[in-house]
Amino acid sequence: MSFFEKLKNVGGALLCLLLGLLLNLKWSIPAWILLALHFWLDISIWWFVAGVSIWLLRILVEMWIIGWAASCSNEKAPPKENKNPYSVRGRE
Repeated sequence: MSFFEKLKNVGGALLCLLLGLLLNLKWSIPAWILLALHFWLDISIWWFVAGVSIWLLRILVEMWIIGWAASCSNEKAPPKENKNPYSVRGRE
């Protein structure tokens, strides 16, 4: 696999991650509340960092599960035996 093919795969994953972040923006509201509390009540900024980290981790795990489920459907079924008595192969 060449460098550009790997870059193409990474670019697709990055685009998927950015789209996932955009679609799941409402799940970051607790982190933004923690940031506001940092400035208002002077709590540690690490609470905000933990909130954003949990938000990102949730989206990454969701992407991994969906990717795993999609890759499971790509397995090819083994060829089945032809049991049709009228098939051309069985005639002589």
